[in-house]
Amino acid sequence: MSQPSIHPAAAARFDLTGRVAWVVGGAGLLGGAVCRALAEHGAHVVGSDVRPERSEGLAASIREENLSAESLPFDAGDEAAIVRCADAAASSRGRLDVVVNMAYFYTKTPIDRMTTAEWEKGMHVTLTGAFLIGREAARIMRPQQRGSIIQFSSMYGMVSPDPRMYGPNHEVNPIDYGVAKAGVLQLVRYQSVMLAPHNIRVNAIVPGPFPDPKDQGGDAEFVTRLTAKVPLGRVGVPEEIAGAVVFLASDASSYVTGTQIIADGGWTAW
Repeated sequence: MSQPSIHPAAAARFDLTGRVAWVVGGAGLLGGAVCRALAEHGAHVVGSDVRPERSEGLAASIREENLSAESLPFDAGDEAAIVRCADAAASSRGRLDVVVNMAYFYTKTPIDRMTTAEWEKGMHVTLTGAFLIGREAARIMRPQQRGSIIQFSSMYGMVSPDPRMYGPNHEVNPIDYGVAKAGVLQLVRYQSVMLAPHNIRVNAIVPGPFPDPKDQGGDAEFVTRLTAKVPLGRVGVPEEIAGAVVFLASDASSYVTGTQIIADGGWTAW
């Protein structure tokens, strides 16, 4: 007896053929996996990052797989650049169907030594940037009367970091990052309600521990402490965040808005 195959109707729910997806912060550890997954499901991906070489290299590697991608570097801390790049992303194919915002900045400064300027810089890129990207996405999507906006929050927007886990080699995740990421969740709830009449859905992804192998992920003792706090008993790999983004970008999630998908191995369930 032959093995069953995926029914065409099932595949169609996740099909992004003909859609344009603008991914801000797309050249990072998780961003690369997200851009590739969206392209694999048929989207034309416009990847934006403050690091032009990485952004352009990622787009080129995606095109080498006969998928559709381009690079549009810019600084997510610059309001004029956000407005300009939103328009450029939409003009690429005459539409903008999906916007994924993964951009962030944080100081690495402990709370007792953080200056007002450092606090405000963290808020400006991570939270104000999310507001501006969401605002500009909505401006373009309203005339279309459809779209999906996906903001990235963090487990530290829901719970506090445990200082005991970091040890002497790593600074505790800073307060500006957690507060900004918590604000992203309220931004999503608010904007989803306001944009629902226009058939624009707004949701959040909440990643858990995905340490970069080139940084914290290269510290075996630190990773061991991380995994001890994860019910699944391991840290995540970038591809494990991509499926949630594809779901929220596709028609498979057509009745999902104003909420978040937590991909943290159970971290926040303890």
